[in-house]
Amino acid sequence: MNFSKEAIVDEMMGFFKSKVITSAFELNIFDAISDKPLTLDEVCRHCNIPVNSGKRLLIALTAMGLIENKDNHYLLNSSAKSYLVSDSKEWLGWLARHIDSFLYPLWAQTANAVKDDSDQRKVVFGDARSWFDILYQNPQDVVDFQEFLGIFAQPFIDGMIDAFDFSKYRHFLDIGSGIGSLPVAVAQHNPNLKISICELPQAASYLRDRLKVTKGGEDIEVITGNIIEGKLPDNTYDLVHLGWMLHDYSPSIQCEILKNIYDSLPSGATFIASETPLNDDESGPLFTALLSINMLVSTDGGVESTREEYLQRFNEVGFVNTRVLTINGPRTLFIGEKE
Repeated sequence: MNFSKEAIVDEMMGFFKSKVITSAFELNIFDAISDKPLTLDEVCRHCNIPVNSGKRLLIALTAMGLIENKDNHYLLNSSAKSYLVSDSKEWLGWLARHIDSFLYPLWAQTANAVKDDSDQRKVVFGDARSWFDILYQNPQDVVDFQEFLGIFAQPFIDGMIDAFDFSKYRHFLDIGSGIGSLPVAVAQHNPNLKISICELPQAASYLRDRLKVTKGGEDIEVITGNIIEGKLPDNTYDLVHLGWMLHDYSPSIQCEILKNIYDSLPSGATFIASETPLNDDESGPLFTALLSINMLVSTDGGVESTREEYLQRFNEVGFVNTRVLTINGPRTLFIGEKE
């Protein structure tokens, strides 16, 4: 791979673009120009920002192609509208708030995290509690996190529905379900399958309310539990899925989680963990490599792993017939069974 100086500079300055977008979300720029073109003065008056500084932000957004300037009137790029306007189901404002509240401040401490081989939560938030405990202290942060995870998960959900056969199972439990997107999709394709979701108490009430207004979610049961403490219902589910959660923890804690799930399963049950593994030679992919840095700055030892490493942990706790199922979308399925 060959790099020019300009290309490296562009990579280094990437946060400029990120902050332009998250700031536009915060100031409601995208909503203001979603339906009709507005002049500079009209945009700034609508968003309650000064004209001088507002013009700079609009110029940057225009240069990025997210908005268009025609005859001194600004309008949202139509191809980006579904992701940028707040009344859209695909709105990315949830992610923007999460970036500004959590990710960006923690990533500013990346060098210290590498030097110390330690998370930076105490430095950034003045709080040594777990990342989830910090996140879940504010209901709005819970909503933002769960909603953007639901949007982010959709390609994976489509891939899992297409690739995995749910028909031979009776009762499906999804652990850490976000806004319930996967269970709802499974219910729509498998009407005879009983479906439950296990969530932390801080997220369960929000999820119950969310499912009440989600088509196909009305009959899905939401129970509270804690996979680290081993607080899971016993011997009632023959198919359990843990979605994109093992990487939040150190390998030793991952084994504890897997053991807790294994102990809760009846004989013959199937367990699936969906993750975004590193390549076997640890050369990438880029998203997973960057995600591993995110685990470093934010969690107690969370790390991305290879396929072989995940399967080894499955085997260590007793799962048999362990295997990998590659599906369309960003995640890979790791599957094991309890004898």
